[in-house]
Amino acid sequence: MATESPRASATDLPVARKPGAIFAFVSCALCLAVVWATLSDRDAAHWASAILFALFCALGIGRFGMRERVLMFFALLVTGTAFLKLGNDAVEPVVEDMSRAAYLGTFMMLITTMREGAYSSRSVLEIGRYVTNQPPGRRYFALHIGGHFIGTLLNFGAVSLLGPLVLRGVRAAEAEGSPPELSEIRLRRQISALSRGFSWFNIWAPTAIAQAVVLTTVPGSRAGTIALIGITIAFILLWVGWAEDRVTGHRARMGLAEKGFRVEPSAVPPFPFRALTRFLTVAVGLLTLAWIVYRLSAIPFVSAIMISALPLTVLWMIAQSASAGAMDAGRLLRKVWQLPRIAIPSGSPEAATLGLAGYIGILGATLVDRSWFAGLLNGAHLTPAAVYITVSGLIPLASCIGLPPMMLVTFLGGLLVSIPQLGLDPTMLGLSLLAGWALNLTGSPFGATSLLLSRVVGISGMTHAWRWNGIFTVLSWVVAAIVILTASRLGA
Repeated sequence: MATESPRASATDLPVARKPGAIFAFVSCALCLAVVWATLSDRDAAHWASAILFALFCALGIGRFGMRERVLMFFALLVTGTAFLKLGNDAVEPVVEDMSRAAYLGTFMMLITTMREGAYSSRSVLEIGRYVTNQPPGRRYFALHIGGHFIGTLLNFGAVSLLGPLVLRGVRAAEAEGSPPELSEIRLRRQISALSRGFSWFNIWAPTAIAQAVVLTTVPGSRAGTIALIGITIAFILLWVGWAEDRVTGHRARMGLAEKGFRVEPSAVPPFPFRALTRFLTVAVGLLTLAWIVYRLSAIPFVSAIMISALPLTVLWMIAQSASAGAMDAGRLLRKVWQLPRIAIPSGSPEAATLGLAGYIGILGATLVDRSWFAGLLNGAHLTPAAVYITVSGLIPLASCIGLPPMMLVTFLGGLLVSIPQLGLDPTMLGLSLLAGWALNLTGSPFGATSLLLSRVVGISGMTHAWRWNGIFTVLSWVVAAIVILTASRLGA
């Protein structure tokens, strides 16, 4: 693995809240139990992961916000309903679905440990500065592609890393004399490019949390086919977003010209070849390590990515320490120790949200009368292609009224895949769920991207989702619907 210097500014690094030792131990034990269950598929491992996830939620309630507490309430309500309806027969589905919830929560905690390597990586910082300092003609491509591919490694860490860099660049230009109107349009165009690129990596990348959820919820869906079609959609939307951005920029320039202000072209920064090479080395290292795990264990590749994330982060930290000259073993050990002590449990609120929403959706789907639901769809005379397109549009619409996309994805996925008379292809159903998830990230003020940008940049969710990205989201749904319809007709 290529080396690099860990000299990112401390002001660019987020500060994690220290968890208690007991909660940190339970969080790590949960991760180990899930890895055991993933590799062995033994009943004892699934019971252990289910019990530890319940304990994880109980001990973490003091760290959770209102969202997680509401989800815990509904999880208890759904569990009680299952036992009232099924009696002792509810034990098996409850344990199985709780084990799936544990998997989803663990995926979030382990994948996000890679941020610890990224936040101390000078290469990631150089790439972030490069993509946020492009002239307008190239800036959209730089930020869209940068958010897209940095997201494959950092997930939501890409938004939390690049978002503040965008804001810092805009504020610096304003301090040098740029009018507030120009600063606003620069912030809009750069943040929109970043969030659009980030959102659509979720439809194809094996490191995406959405992939783990959908492939777990919809058995039989083919990750390779989804990735191929997803890359096609993401590539088309790169150009759709660019075209919309050019129209936005033209209108902004016309408005500024009427006020007598002329926008001067920006200087082009040098391309960070070495930083990009180091970053790609890390990405290739992750995929290689995951491929080895996949070949040795025959587990799904997305699970191999989850298992490989923590060892890759440790190797990344070692490489950074080695590149600093004389390796400081004590400092390196302290950083590595922070992974189980701080980094893993620091993602507990998001892990609980992911796991609980998934549990509610999956278990709730088993309690619905399938014959009634199938009759409802058959009565509407919906073809499989119409179901796929409807599902992809329903998820962002439901998110706009506050329903977590995770809950709807797991509910619809678990319900629809269990009704064979609908004739749905699991792969196409999985693709439509992923498309809906991606649409939610740019089109809903309650989407994770909007919420995160509100926290790290200070942009309201409605401004980001509806005023800045509303047209793009509608166009994205049209493109995704056309590609999904074509793929389903071709029998992909």
